[in-house]
Amino acid sequence: MKAAITFDIDWAPDCAIDLASNLLAERGVKSTWFVTHLSPAVERLRARPDLFELGIHPNFMPGSSHGEDPEQVLRTCMELVPDAVSVRTHGLLQSGNIFDFLMALTPVTFDVSLFHPRALQIDVVKYERFGQTLWRVPYVWEDDYVMESSPLNVSREPEFSGFSETLARARGIQVFNFHPIHVLLNSNVMDNYNAMKRNYSRLADITPALAAPFIETERSGAKTALVALAEAVSTRGGGSFIREFRG
Repeated sequence: MKAAITFDIDWAPDCAIDLASNLLAERGVKSTWFVTHLSPAVERLRARPDLFELGIHPNFMPGSSHGEDPEQVLRTCMELVPDAVSVRTHGLLQSGNIFDFLMALTPVTFDVSLFHPRALQIDVVKYERFGQTLWRVPYVWEDDYVMESSPLNVSREPEFSGFSETLARARGIQVFNFHPIHVLLNSNVMDNYNAMKRNYSRLADITPALAAPFIETERSGAKTALVALAEAVSTRGGGSFIREFRG
């Protein structure tokens, strides 16, 4: 089994990006980050290509800060990461039309916008159009999905993760996804995150002091799950970048 840890940056504050990336760097684990904006923390990721791969996280939804149409959105995102070869779309919004633009306008050859929760057998799928190839790499675990699909029940499931069986029994590839803001908050339900958003509408401005009242300190959550996964992956060779998953 080959494993990869990924992040949707989602306009997270630098303190969240730094926290998550440092947890992996301390353990020598690779990861792929889907970038939404530029910041000093993103530049720190860019400075460590041995550990961090940067991809794009285009928002094709109405009102996107990336642009008004697929072409503009992709051009904006490629300005953030000109050498990106991987993508996960914001909200997993995808279509044949979007993929046509993606393949025509960018060097991206890996898409990670297919979510198959806790699947035990995952393979890369070759998507071909007009003589070009896009390797579609499904992912199997996501922090906010766990929060919304099966909230933590201490009496039944004392650890927030749900990926132990996946790691133990999986075949093929296994891709896991986190959000830096949930790592910062150690979220295990969405309540604290939603409360913070009501108080601070612009996440990029959040500091450790502002986040402190909303951090889960008593039970396991996204941060403890990331640490557990990183330690498991470190014993399996340190993980993979998405660009290594060619079929």
